[in-house]
Amino acid sequence: MTSSASGSPRSDAAPGLVGTELELPVVAGPDGAPPDRSVFDALWTECAGQGWTRADHGVSRSSATPGPSLTSTQAISTDTGPVLELATAPCATLSDVRAQFVELRDRAREALDRLGCAMLGCGVHPGLRPVPADYYRHRTPRAAYDYAVRERGWRHWSIVDKAAVQEIVDVGFEDAPRLLSTLHRLSGLMNFVLRNDPGVHARAGRRPSVRSLAWRMHVPRDGRFAGDAGKVVVPREVVRSWQDYLAIFWERAPMFLVGTKDRGHAYVPEHPSLLDFVRRAPADGWDARLLDGTPIRVRPDASHVTGSDWWYMGFARVRWKWRHPLPDAREIVAAWDAGRIEAFLASALEKVVVENRSTSAQPPGEELVSLGLIAGLAANLDAAERFADAAPYMLWRRLLEASTREPLTANVDGREVVALARDMIAIAEAGLTRRGEASPAAWLAPLHQRLADGVSPAERRLDELRRGGAAAMVAATRI
Repeated sequence: MTSSASGSPRSDAAPGLVGTELELPVVAGPDGAPPDRSVFDALWTECAGQGWTRADHGVSRSSATPGPSLTSTQAISTDTGPVLELATAPCATLSDVRAQFVELRDRAREALDRLGCAMLGCGVHPGLRPVPADYYRHRTPRAAYDYAVRERGWRHWSIVDKAAVQEIVDVGFEDAPRLLSTLHRLSGLMNFVLRNDPGVHARAGRRPSVRSLAWRMHVPRDGRFAGDAGKVVVPREVVRSWQDYLAIFWERAPMFLVGTKDRGHAYVPEHPSLLDFVRRAPADGWDARLLDGTPIRVRPDASHVTGSDWWYMGFARVRWKWRHPLPDAREIVAAWDAGRIEAFLASALEKVVVENRSTSAQPPGEELVSLGLIAGLAANLDAAERFADAAPYMLWRRLLEASTREPLTANVDGREVVALARDMIAIAEAGLTRRGEASPAAWLAPLHQRLADGVSPAERRLDELRRGGAAAMVAATRI
């Protein structure tokens, strides 16, 4: 899908840009032990000496993009812990994404080789347990996460060992809720064929997939911040509109930080929703706190709304770029209260993309198969939506739960997972053809092979663990 003049493509438009963020566990030695943070500091220093821009937790550099985009950079970074994230700039084709990924991978691999470390194509770090002791020893320090643990009761360590892929695709403004809804519903089916995140740290009864369970553990289920539970995994109800989507993190949960994940950190101890933060603001601003406890006053402005897109951490989300000059925050909330938020956003947003977040890191040589699947579904959205609409939402939710424990050959509510997956992959392959991708079937060939074998990568990881422990899994997944 390409952008129109307003950056809002239509479902019948030609395909647009795609990109990806690939997370890969980093190990120090054949047993899968996590490296010290000094390894990453050395990597950042080396890249900075070669012209990359240094940040606290990574490096980036400019990269030309073939059209309007939210970013024009490549990045190598860490987030929660010793998991390296390689982020491509937006590209016109999957082949271009692959070329960028290979360049980033090789750059990181050369440096890690010299440091005695390696990246793995696995969705769970074999030597890092999702427990507080390992988290505080190996985590990437971020003030925003410390606030969430201290003030909101998050168990951030539940996801410290997980490695994911974020697939990012252009989408038109009107199509964004449709694509979100479709990806939410298909997340369980996608997980069956893409899962590579077994419960390696369990002593017995290892599940083939733990990523969605870890996110559910990540946030409190009751109390003052129970609304945070609605911002992870998939919504309880189908998202049908922009208002449905925004209500999850603008209305149903206390607002997160005033600022972003990396800067402008402050919070309002009263913990209003974002909408009430604007509606009920005192004339002299809210009583707020910097994350070190320093008291400040905060008056709502547009940036508090425009920076809220990262608050939603579910398995698909919208990222956006607003037109300048930004509207007043009160204008945005007034549009919401008047029931015309969708029309308001249609004119205020310059561009939107959808980021899929349900996928675990893929095996070596197959790192981009999930991007092929998501890009194909997005490019064939009408068919993908019809497929998702053909079954009740509860079936899709049960498929997600079943994907954490059942074999790929399972039946769920009388539906064969393999048959459903073949239909989904066929829709995606037609979408890749529509995108004009070279050899569309080749991008999805690993998925067909998994269905033919009746085995997902997670089962292979569990077999490696049974046969040779973490060392066998490290040897099989080393990139």
